Amino acid sequence: MAEGTDIAVAIATEVAKQIPVKEAYNDAVKPGARQAGNLIEDITKTILLVLAPIQLTAAFQDRFRQLLDKSIRRVPEQNRVAPAPQILGSVLDGIRYEPEGTPIDEMFSQLLTSSMDSQRVHNAHPAFPQLIKQISSDEALLLQAMWKASKEGRYLRKQYTRDYDAASKLFSGYHVEVDEIPVSGLTFPENADFYGQHLYALGLSAFYDSADQEGLYANGRDQPQTGVRVFKELRLTELGQKFMSAVAPQ
Repeated sequence: MAEGTDIAVAIATEVAKQIPVKEAYNDAVKPGARQAGNLIEDITKTILLVLAPIQLTAAFQDRFRQLLDKSIRRVPEQNRVAPAPQILGSVLDGIRYEPEGTPIDEMFSQLLTSSMDSQRVHNAHPAFPQLIKQISSDEALLLQAMWKASKEGRYLRKQYTRDYDAASKLFSGYHVEVDEIPVSGLTFPENADFYGQHLYALGLSAFYDSADQEGLYANGRDQPQTGVRVFKELRLTELGQKFMSAVAPQ
């Protein structure tokens, strides 16, 4: 295997030869089927064999071992199943470019855990490694905040007003009154609006109206309108909920 070969494809192909994905999913849904106490050991050996011809440093190979070990230890032994090869390969490829201990690294690890847990494997979609690769650590933190809020039965509120010019019939200005989006913990808080747009483009989150807009008037509703108050909530979409159920700590 030449250097530069797609590791994700290589791992997925080799693991599929040894532990077909059909068997892994059957293990997850059939009572009494063979569980993965020894399958995880087989997978680790398979990965090391796949990586052997590739010029990777010992540190990278140790990283792969540590990720597998950490991910599987979260799964109760009776729930362990072999992960889908296309998830395993993509996860191991993704962590090659991600420093250890970041929010993105944790998402990859949790996704691998989900893919090896018979109680969570239905959440581990093959598209999710690619979604993780497209988000930043700041965006991962925002998704975690939305996930935490949703688990508590609430959403991240944002309330603001805009000025209205009756002559031109145009709105202008942007005056924030309430903002529960935790931008202070971000590495680049100035990118918060861009992060929101990007997560929306990925289909993971969106702003929803939490109440009807409220007209603002200088001296009562019988006077010309001077502005509007807007009520929004930042929420995970249905896709975002499914994604976070696979990549967030349980």
